[in-house]
Amino acid sequence: MATQFMSEGSGGIAEVARMTAKSLAQRFPLRALACQDAGDFTFDATPVRGFANSRPRFVAGFVGASLSATHIVHDFVGTARAQAFSLRRSRPNALWAHGIEVWGEARPQHLAAIRRADLVLVNSAYTMARAERALAGARNLRLCHLGTTSDAFPEKIGPADGPPTVLLLGRIDPLFPKGHDLLVSIWPKVVSATPGARLVFAGGGPALAQARELAARSPVAGSIEVMGFATPERMEATWRRATILAMPSSAEGFGLVFVEAMRRGLPVIASLLDAGQEINLDGVTGFNLARHNPDRLTEAIVTLLRDRDLAARMGAAGHARWRDAYRFSAFDQRLQAAMADFLAA
Repeated sequence: MATQFMSEGSGGIAEVARMTAKSLAQRFPLRALACQDAGDFTFDATPVRGFANSRPRFVAGFVGASLSATHIVHDFVGTARAQAFSLRRSRPNALWAHGIEVWGEARPQHLAAIRRADLVLVNSAYTMARAERALAGARNLRLCHLGTTSDAFPEKIGPADGPPTVLLLGRIDPLFPKGHDLLVSIWPKVVSATPGARLVFAGGGPALAQARELAARSPVAGSIEVMGFATPERMEATWRRATILAMPSSAEGFGLVFVEAMRRGLPVIASLLDAGQEINLDGVTGFNLARHNPDRLTEAIVTLLRDRDLAARMGAAGHARWRDAYRFSAFDQRLQAAMADFLAA
């Protein structure tokens, strides 16, 4: 496997790389290269070689490793560019298509990587439709919904019993595509309708300072917490105090955080502008809303914070959806079916 990251806490694409590696390593000898990880380590039983963000060293390592590989899997089109340097181009290679990197006008190098691939795995029907132009050159497309990296149930399932708390877990990028600014803008109305309500942002990113400034300017700044990057231990505690997960985003190719919230029995608020609407069942596991209607978003959040029975029912429906469709073993079955012909070559 050729990846950008394989380390825990390195983002959604890294999480997909880890769950893919876990599935493949159960059946085949596997080794992984990670372009941006700083050092060598082991994920489960898979040895991972890190290249500390040295692209020349990564490409050289990839060329060497590909000489003895029977199959090559790339975590996204960026790392798949290394395939152009392979001395064994007859080796079957597959790649994942995740979202914005293939939506709209994809880079020429990315399009070339797609054309070279023997298999392109796409994480959602939404991404497959929106990336129709970029994926037109693919020889073999397979839809494969993602999941969590484990079948384990969390210790706490369902909304927290404490203060009403809205959690947004995600990278904070410029222009706030995950909806951080939108939630801050409506938060005074939420607090007015639900005294004691708290808004928590977890996750780092290049616009973290901007998010903190935005929160500090709010008239209800005391009820908004911008955590930044959180360790797994701190994140576990944060999940346990959440009532709902809200991420009215515009750029999710799948939305792994939605299925993690479902695993934990939390209702989800997603938007109608990306793949969140495909994962979250509107009116069943939460609500899917238009980003341009802040009043409706406010109403949905207030409803779930005040009606704990409704929040619990939607959270339970989400947990059942995770158990049936998005736990690791369900993803594993989907991935093996999608890759069967590729792996048999």
